[in-house]
Amino acid sequence: MALPILHIFAAVLNSYILWYDQVYVNVPFEKGMDSYPFRSRVLFLTLWNFVLHAVYYWIAFANDIFGTNDVSPRHPPLIRKIKDMIFALAFPLGVYVSVAFWGVYAVDKDLIFPEPVEKAYPPWINHPLHTLVSIFITIEMLTSNITYPRRKLGLAIINVFIFSYLVFLFIVYGQTGKWVYPVLTHLNWPLRICFCLGSVAIGHIFYFLGESLNRNLNPPPKIKGKKSR
Repeated sequence: MALPILHIFAAVLNSYILWYDQVYVNVPFEKGMDSYPFRSRVLFLTLWNFVLHAVYYWIAFANDIFGTNDVSPRHPPLIRKIKDMIFALAFPLGVYVSVAFWGVYAVDKDLIFPEPVEKAYPPWINHPLHTLVSIFITIEMLTSNITYPRRKLGLAIINVFIFSYLVFLFIVYGQTGKWVYPVLTHLNWPLRICFCLGSVAIGHIFYFLGESLNRNLNPPPKIKGKKSR
């Protein structure tokens, strides 16, 4: 019973935050960066991650009702397959967003959350965006039965997602001559490339961490009749 409550609470909270952000929050973007979709929130990895998590929790809630939460079902319904596949991306991305945001914030908050943006986002919105995403998805890991996709497929999914955002980031720079994140403004090109590749590497580390943690929490069932060596 606890899982459906977690799922519907996170789904409604994320959806409400997304709606409130679009309707009431006014972020002061520089000229040239104020005309992108979703009131230019699409510029931020935080939005990509938050939308992904909102979709995940709605699908997880649908799975609670119409699918199954059994450990490694032999013939899982489609909704369960989709849920588990999205989780394999949502976990490393959610943890990365929290670690990257608060890590840079601890060094110099103006590099990631300059004062005009901070004033636009009260703490009750900022923490769901940058803190609760990792807390909720970690609770999900610890309490749900997740069947990770094959590693090649899982890595392909996370790579497509990450590199899609990085390509978009550089396209925005090419169009506006400005970086979405102030931290990139203070770096030269070699360091920017290192920063981006380092972020990709950290994302992969969190993927393997999630896969390993899930394997220990939800070991695959033993095949009957198979002798152990």
